[in-house]
Amino acid sequence: MLAAHAGAMTDLAHAIDVLGGIATRQQLLAIGFTGADLTRAVRGGGIWRVRQARYASPTAHIDRVAAARVGGLLAGPSAAATYGLWAGLDPRLHISVGRNSARLRTNVAPSFSDRMTLSPDSSGRPIVLHWIGGGAVPERGPECWRTSFEQCLRQTVAWCDTETAVACLDTALAVANCSPARIFEIFSPASASDRLTASLCRQGSDSGSESLVRQRLDRLGIRYRQQVEVASVGRVDFGLIGTRIVIEVDSWRYHGDRIAFERDRRRDAELVARGYTVIRLTYQRIMNDWPWCERMILAALAAGR
Repeated sequence: MLAAHAGAMTDLAHAIDVLGGIATRQQLLAIGFTGADLTRAVRGGGIWRVRQARYASPTAHIDRVAAARVGGLLAGPSAAATYGLWAGLDPRLHISVGRNSARLRTNVAPSFSDRMTLSPDSSGRPIVLHWIGGGAVPERGPECWRTSFEQCLRQTVAWCDTETAVACLDTALAVANCSPARIFEIFSPASASDRLTASLCRQGSDSGSESLVRQRLDRLGIRYRQQVEVASVGRVDFGLIGTRIVIEVDSWRYHGDRIAFERDRRRDAELVARGYTVIRLTYQRIMNDWPWCERMILAALAAGR
């Protein structure tokens, strides 16, 4: 009997993981578990009850636990990160709650955080609550811990600076199988200013950092093409029109990847051998020292390379 209970707890934790690490009681009952299963799993430590009728698996990300404990959904840029989109540098956790929500808890209980490995970007993050009409947690899913993809995009554009918002949409076009027509449709009910921001997104940026460079080149009035194919080298991130200047952008994932480092040094050498000037911009430079990046680009243009 004990073995059977242990198996049930494992199955229950796995079911919650499939739902994103957080599940409502109604979701779990709908897929065949009973109230007794839930009680037994909580008492046995196989899952955690983070709020009335809200359960987390032991591997749930702490941001999702925080949203569930508050009684809301990860929203805006915080939800964007979970969809694999650019979320900007806002350290706060954005959580949407229904206008009539009550008994909100804006912290993660020590009993949960003590059992979790907190990453530096998750531990002690301030929480921002957004009170939204119709923003109640969906009890039957499909997900009870984040806003829908469409809501996430609209919220990010409404709440974030233009550069962050456009970069989020650029990455939606690149990694989320989202077309420009779909973006137009998603923003059709939005305000005129948000529709204008959404119209600035473009295909071609494979990462948020590439989108930031694209937008900043636009502001400088520099003409370019993205994802340019160079014979025997492959695609480069930016080719400045009328020049042999190439800009390559390293995303944040690049840091510490020795194989990628060696591959890109080889690409750079191949480009130089073919008469190109290569400007490689690291994530840290783009985010923390854009004036330096701008000087390098303008100097290369002034030199007529």
